[in-house]
Amino acid sequence: MSVLLLGDCVLDNIVLKQYEHGNFSSIYIGSKPIINFAMLRLENFISYYLRGPGGLDYKSEVYDVESYAREIFYIEQVDANKIENWIVYYDDEHNCMVLRHCFWNKALDREQIMNDESLRVAVREQCIVDSIPHIQNETVIGVNEIDKNNILNTINSFDTAISEMNILKLFSNVDYSTGDYRISRSYDLDVRIEAIINEAQNELYSVIGEIQSLIVNTLKASINTTTDYKVALDYQFSPIDIV
Repeated sequence: MSVLLLGDCVLDNIVLKQYEHGNFSSIYIGSKPIINFAMLRLENFISYYLRGPGGLDYKSEVYDVESYAREIFYIEQVDANKIENWIVYYDDEHNCMVLRHCFWNKALDREQIMNDESLRVAVREQCIVDSIPHIQNETVIGVNEIDKNNILNTINSFDTAISEMNILKLFSNVDYSTGDYRISRSYDLDVRIEAIINEAQNELYSVIGEIQSLIVNTLKASINTTTDYKVALDYQFSPIDIV
C-alpha cells in the first residue's frame, strides 16, 4: 500500500494511483487547502456548484409527496465573461417538473478582484467574501401542466431530430469560445448524450433555443409564487467542500 504523509494528514493513495502512469517515483492525488489564484479558485468552486446537481429531492405536505426528480436536459453557455445554464429535472412517477437557471457574472468578479488587492487576497483565502461571487440561481418546482407539456414536447422534438442525424456530426466544428450551446440529454441513469451545438446545426440549435425560452418564461412567471415545497439539491460532494 502506498501512503503519502502531508503534514498531519495521512492519505491513502492506492485507489486512484492505479490509473496513473508516468516517469515519477510517487504521485499524490488530492487538493491543496488554498489555490493562490483568486479567479481560478472561484471558477473551480462555481463550475461545480452551477453545473450540478444531477437531481434533487423534494417534498410537499400540501401535495402529499416526497420524491426525487432527475436531470433530463441541461443547456449551458460559457464564455470569458459568464457561466450560464438552464436545467430541466423531471420525476416520471409523480409527473413533476423542476426548472433551474444559474448565472455567474464572471466579468464583474474579475474586474472587482483585479482592481482591489485586499479583495483579491480575501478571495484567495476564503473564496466567498462580501459580494463575491456574483451568482444568481433560480429554481421553480411543480411546473404547471401547460408549460410542462410544452417543455416535454420540445425535448421530444430534440430527440426526434437527433435520432435522424449522424451523432458524429455533433462533435464537428466545435468552438468553446463562441457561446455555442453545450447540452446534455439524459434518457435514464445510464444513457446520456453530451455535445456542443452551434448555429450551423440549424434544427438542433433552434430546438434548444426554444427549450431555453420556455424555461426562461416559465421561471419568470413562477419565481415569485410561494409553495410549501422543500428541496434538497443532490450533489455528489457538497459544493462548499470545494471552497
